[in-house]
This record gives sequence, structure tokens and C-alpha cells, in this order.
Amino acid sequence: MPKISRVGAVNIEHGYFPVGELWEPGFERRDHRLDLEAREPVIVVPGQIVVTSRVQEHAAPVVLAVVDREDEAPGPSWTRVASVEYRPVYRGRMAALDTMNGPSGPAVDGLEVFGQRAEPGDPFVDLAPAQVYRAQVWSQGRADSRERFDAATRREEGPARDGFETYLIVFVPWGTQSPPLPAAGASRREHLVRKHGKPPLNMR
Repeated sequence: MPKISRVGAVNIEHGYFPVGELWEPGFERRDHRLDLEAREPVIVVPGQIVVTSRVQEHAAPVVLAVVDREDEAPGPSWTRVASVEYRPVYRGRMAALDTMNGPSGPAVDGLEVFGQRAEPGDPFVDLAPAQVYRAQVWSQGRADSRERFDAATRREEGPARDGFETYLIVFVPWGTQSPPLPAAGASRREHLVRKHGKPPLNMR
């Protein structure tokens, strides 16, 4: 039985949005530096899957799911964009994120996914930290989203914001790894030294 999140609405800016693992106290924060020049539809960095949109700025419904089989399609209206490997780096709590402002809020409407109705709400799923996953990115409306956006912008006085793309990110167990563990008893000073090469002035 698929585990399906609620449906969120991500505010996409600069043509991309992340689905990211929420940091947990005790773990060293991972660097999310992106290479957006690669022009790939999906980019993986430690702790995040970054989806590039065909529309620079808009709001898009997003739902997350965990399923057992890679060959299971979510429904006839979905098109697969890409499939990438994802390895949890904290405790596996994944959320759909706005480009700039953290976890997204609820969408206006629900979605049909894997024969189930996903209702609006906060889009979270829990991955097993000892598992490796294939992350499949599916979409509705992506193939001609830029063209529809341009046409809508020409018709309206203000920029169009909604109804251009919808996304589903599906996680399929693919293998195992040693589960990430928090640093044993590491102090805040030690974390900062590892991150910056020296302690901050008020801790020297």
C-alpha cells in the first residue's frame, strides 16, 4: 500500500524547488550548493532533490509518496520526468519546500494518486534512514507549461501564478546503507570548527 502525503503548494522562484530532508539536532548540516547551469530536470545534492521547472515563478501543487515497486505508475495523467538515487542524510523526514521559504503550505485542491485521493495539507513523508531510494519525479502539465504561462501572461495585466505544473515525487526502496548517525556528544563549538575551520570569535 503506498504511503501518500497531503498535497502542498510550493512557491517556485528562479525556476526550481527542492524536496528536502529536514535537519535534525545533532547532525552536521549538509551543504545544498546547486549547479543550476547543468540544466538537468532533476538535481540531487546531499539532503535534497531539486526539481527544475519550465516556468520561472509560479505556485505548483506537490505530493510525496513511498511505494514498493518502481514500475508502478501513479495514474494515466502523470508523465515521468526523471528517476534519481536518493540517500537519506538525517532521519529521513522529507518535505516539499518553497524555493526560498522552507516547507510549503497546503494546496487548494486534492489530487488522485495511485488510486487514492490525497487531500490538501502539509506534504511530508518519512523515509527509512538505512534505506537507499530511487526517487521518481512525475508531472502533470509540464510538457507545455512554459507556452501556457507565456500565453496567460500576454492576456493578463499581472503575471500568471497558478495551474501550470503539478508534481509527484515517489520514493522506491532500492538498497541499503549504514544509517546516518548524529555526532556523539559533539558540541556546538566543534560543529562550527568543522564547518568554518575555526571557532567563532565569541568561542575562542
